[in-house]
Amino acid sequence: MQISYLFARLRPRMYTHFFAKHLIWPYSLEKINGASMSKISSKQYALFLIGVIVVLGGIVLAKGALYVDRYEVDVAHLIDIVLRINMGQVPHIDISTPLGIAAFYPIVMFTKLGFGVGMAFASAQILVAVFLLPIVIRVGLSRLSGVSAWLFGLVSMSMVLALVYGADVASQSASMYYNRWAWAFAFSATFLAAMPAHKGMERPRLDGVFIGVMVAVLALLKSTFFIAFAPVICVVLMMRGAWRTLAYTLLSGGIVALAVLAIFGVDLYVGYVRDLLSVVHSPTRAAPGVDLIEMLNGPRFFTATATLLLSIVVLRQSGQGRAGLVLMLLVPSFVYVTYQNYGNDPKWLLFLCLYLMAHRPQSGVRVMFNAQARNATTALALVCFALGAPSFQNMITSPLRHFSEDVTGYQLQLDNTPLVRDVWVYSDRVLVLRELTPVVDRLPALADYGKALYDPVIFFGQKLPRCQIDAGDAVMQAYMADRLKEAPFGFGPEAQFFVTDMFSMTWMAGGFTPLQGGAPWYYSGTPGLENADAIVIPLCPLNPKTQAAALAAIEATGVPLEPVIRDEVMWVYKIKK
Repeated sequence: MQISYLFARLRPRMYTHFFAKHLIWPYSLEKINGASMSKISSKQYALFLIGVIVVLGGIVLAKGALYVDRYEVDVAHLIDIVLRINMGQVPHIDISTPLGIAAFYPIVMFTKLGFGVGMAFASAQILVAVFLLPIVIRVGLSRLSGVSAWLFGLVSMSMVLALVYGADVASQSASMYYNRWAWAFAFSATFLAAMPAHKGMERPRLDGVFIGVMVAVLALLKSTFFIAFAPVICVVLMMRGAWRTLAYTLLSGGIVALAVLAIFGVDLYVGYVRDLLSVVHSPTRAAPGVDLIEMLNGPRFFTATATLLLSIVVLRQSGQGRAGLVLMLLVPSFVYVTYQNYGNDPKWLLFLCLYLMAHRPQSGVRVMFNAQARNATTALALVCFALGAPSFQNMITSPLRHFSEDVTGYQLQLDNTPLVRDVWVYSDRVLVLRELTPVVDRLPALADYGKALYDPVIFFGQKLPRCQIDAGDAVMQAYMADRLKEAPFGFGPEAQFFVTDMFSMTWMAGGFTPLQGGAPWYYSGTPGLENADAIVIPLCPLNPKTQAAALAAIEATGVPLEPVIRDEVMWVYKIKK
C-alpha cells in the first residue's frame, strides 16, 4: 500500500483518480461476483504501472539530454530520418526505409513542440508507454493473475522505456528501440488473443479493438512483427471461437489503415512495400544476425529452444491441448522475429515465462517422466525467466545507468544542428580513427600464405583500395563533408549526394541537402540516384560488401558520369544532367 501511495503521488491526483475510476475500476476482479481468482486491486495495479512509467521515463528526462555510449551509427540513423521528416519529407515517399512511420512520428511530434531529438526520443517512449497502459491493464486483470500479472506489467513498461535494446551488455543507446516497442505490443496482443478472459470479465468488443489497434501499430512500426504475429493472432481467435473479437480486430485494424491512407495517400503503402523488398534483395542485411540453424541449436540458443519445445509437450500432456497448440503456432513467430532482428535477442522467453505461469495446472496431473505437471510448468517458467533475465535486467536498469552516467567524457554527436544539441556520444569511441586493411596489400609476398577477407571492388574499371573503417567513422565523414565544400569539388548547400556506404552522415555534417528518395541506411538498389548531383565513394567505408553492392547497382543503371575527382579519402563522380 505504501508503494502504491508513493506511485500515486508521482502523478497529479486528478489524472490517477480519473484513470482508475473510468478505465480500470470497471475491470476489478474483486468486484465480479466475489471471484477469488486474483487478489489484484485494479487501482493498485494501475498506480503501479503509472509509477513505473513515471520512474523509468522521468529519470531519463531528468538527465536533460541523451548520452549514448554504444551503437552511435544507429542513433545517427534515427537523427537523419527525424531531421528529414522535419524538413517535410515523408518515409517511403521521400525516404527509403523499411521501418514504418510509427517508429518516427512519435519522436517527430515532440521535436515540433521544441524538444531536441534526445529529449523528444525520451518523451516519445513515455507517450508509447501511456498509449499501451490501458491495454496492459486489460491483459493483467482479465487474463493473468497474481505474480504473472505484476511481472507482465513491469516487463511491458520496461521494454518500452529502456535505453538499450536488450542482450547482456550494459550500455545506453537509442538503437533498435522500435524492436522493444514492437515486442511490448506483440506480447499484449498475443495474450488477449490466446487466452479467454476470466469469468465475468468478457469484453469481446474491447479486446478486439485493442488487438486490432496493436496489430496495426506493428504493421506501421516494423513489418517483421506484423508478418510474424498477425496471422497467428487471427488463427488463435478462430480456434477459441472468439468471432466477435476477431470481427472487431479486423474492423479496428482496418480503420487505422484507412486513416493512414487518408493522411498520407496510397503512395505511402506502395513505397513501404518497395522499401521492404529492398531489404529482401539486400546481399548483406536480409538477416543481420547469426544463421538460422545456429539460432536454433547453437550453444547460446539451444537451451531456449529446448525449453520452448518442452513447454508445448508439458502443456498438452497436462490436459491443456489448446494452450499447447497456441504455443506451437507461435514457434515460427518467435524464431522469425529473433532471426530477423540484429543481436538475435530472444525476448519471447519473457512471454513464455508469463504464459507458463498463467497455465499452471492443478496438482495431481502427471506429465513426461512422471513429473507433477504443476511443478514441471513452474520449473520451465523459471528456466525461461533465468534465460531472459540478463536482457530484462539490462533494459530495466538502463534508465538508471543513464541518469548516473558521468558526462565529462562526452561530446555532441552533431554540433552544427540545433535540433541535435541534446544528443551526446562518448568521445573515446568516436574520436579514435582506426581502419582495417589486408596485410597482403602491403606485403604481396604473403599472398602465397594467406588471403584477404574480400576481393577488391571494381567500379567502371577502376580498382578501389581495400579498406574498412573500424572506428571514427563520424570523424571521417565530417572531414569528407568539409572537403566536398572545397576545391576541387566545390559543392554548395543545395547539393545532394549518393554515398556508396551502409550509412553516411555527410549531408548532416556538411549542411548539404538530404538525398530525395535516398536511403539513410543502404540495403539494395539505387534509391534516390535520379536526384543525386554526385556519387561519393569513400575509400575506407563502413561496410565494403555494402559498397560493392551499391557500386554494382549504379553500374547496372548506366548513369552518365563525369570524370572522377580523386581525393585521399574519397572518389567523387558528378552526374551528367
